Amino acid sequence: MIDGEVSGVRSRRMRNKQLGGSEKMKWICIDAGHGGKDPGAIGRSGLNEKDINMQVALKVADLLMDRYVVVMTRTDDQYVSLGKRCDIANQSKSHLFVSIHCNAAENHEANGIETFHYYTSTRGKLFANAIQWGLIALTDRRDRGVKAAGFQVLRDTSMPAVLVELGFITNTEEEQLLQKEEFQNACAKAIVKGIDDFFDRGY
Repeated sequence: MIDGEVSGVRSRRMRNKQLGGSEKMKWICIDAGHGGKDPGAIGRSGLNEKDINMQVALKVADLLMDRYVVVMTRTDDQYVSLGKRCDIANQSKSHLFVSIHCNAAENHEANGIETFHYYTSTRGKLFANAIQWGLIALTDRRDRGVKAAGFQVLRDTSMPAVLVELGFITNTEEEQLLQKEEFQNACAKAIVKGIDDFFDRGY
């Protein structure tokens, strides 16, 4: 796993090349949304979105590392600008980008999982469908579908990119679920399944 310092990404890439290592492996950039001074959405019990995003992102990275090279935009509770997140993904030349988030709404009954891709990205939509299918299959939560959006991390990344909303932190039931390791593990496995399926289908 490689942290978000672009210089570190470059030096690791060179070491892999010199050692005949992971140059032929796919590179995956995992983005734990928010962090540091930006807590993201806050649950009704005071749960910070940034913490759930980080926990799930680390689980995804652990599952990926045996067959992919993993780049992370952050590995702890630090603030990383949206532009920097895009730079890390682009300069690492990652093949896919996954931004992990929790949803929020004024309506506390709102619930379910949804995955976003950039409006004009055909491969991004295919990737989003693979991720969403895995999440619904492994969590059995409400399927809010795959949607197009203009979020900066989708617009300014040069590879197929998705932003996943794992559930509503403002919904009491889902806030409790998001804190459970079993649910986090299911989400992480689903994201990895989506990545595997995307490549297996030759997209």
